[in-house]
Amino acid sequence: FLSRRDSMMLLPVVLLLFGGASVTEGFPAVTARTSLHHRPQQSSCLYVSSEEDEATSSLTQEQPTENTSTEPVQMPRIENQRRSSNEPSPLDLMRAMGTSPRRVFLSVLTSTFIAFAANFFGVTSNLLSTLPESFAEKTGLDQFYPRGDYKRVTVRGDVGQGKCSFVIPKDWVADTSLALAQAQRRAKVLDYSMKPDQMGVLPDAAYGPPGKTDRQGLSNRETNVSVIINGVKDFTLKGTLGSDPKAAAEILLSNKFGPRRPTTLISSFEEIRGENNIPIYQFEYTVDRGDRAPPLHAISVIAGSAAGDAFVTLTVVSLDRAWTGQADDSLRQIAKSFKLV
Repeated sequence: FLSRRDSMMLLPVVLLLFGGASVTEGFPAVTARTSLHHRPQQSSCLYVSSEEDEATSSLTQEQPTENTSTEPVQMPRIENQRRSSNEPSPLDLMRAMGTSPRRVFLSVLTSTFIAFAANFFGVTSNLLSTLPESFAEKTGLDQFYPRGDYKRVTVRGDVGQGKCSFVIPKDWVADTSLALAQAQRRAKVLDYSMKPDQMGVLPDAAYGPPGKTDRQGLSNRETNVSVIINGVKDFTLKGTLGSDPKAAAEILLSNKFGPRRPTTLISSFEEIRGENNIPIYQFEYTVDRGDRAPPLHAISVIAGSAAGDAFVTLTVVSLDRAWTGQADDSLRQIAKSFKLV
């Protein structure tokens, strides 16, 4: 029904609708051309993406490099913190040793008390040396521990209220022969056949250097300090011996009361001592013993008790040649420190 021209025009439409080899064969060139046209764009996109990946990977690689550069500074700190946290605390160490802070405190306190009580390395004596002498004397600690180079002794008589104190060198000791003689005297009191005059006069206390000679060269046989406390009635220093210290010294050094050897008075004076303001007489003299022995040098201090029932005498004696240098200072310090208490 169609003309030849019309049928030729409709042929491509029919082929397109029903498909066939001839239909697809006409388009491959176009399709291939189109795909080739688009491939460079796809490859360029892939290239761009690969560059971004490489840039990102380079950044990620550079970042650890910066971190690794700071790690050597930070890691030791962390290790130190870990080590310090792992170290045991003092309380852990005490528990490991089976002790506690309370036990440590009590041990230190006890050790300190023992050190002071035993005068370990002279720590108590050094402490007393820093304190005032009046304070150390009131506490009585200077009677048990030396204060500097001296220690204090207190002597009290058998009768009356006579009691005195004075200092002696710290290495001096009590006279053991005197203690023996006093014990013998107490034993002979029961022997009524002995007269009181035969017993003699014994000091109430005596001290001297230990051994034959001390570190200053003083002999214990001729160097000592002794105290005699006599019980009397209504005794006053000025009322009984007079108000002149020199006259009182001459009376006591006479043959009637003093040594039966020639004496020479060097000096005498009066002084107020002690908390009770009790007057004392002090006089210095020498004793000539002739050709048998070298002369002696002595200082005597006398005082009467406040109640008037005791007459107290302290005498420091040594060889005349020993009263020089440090020995002279030590002997004079004994007489200077004497007082009634």
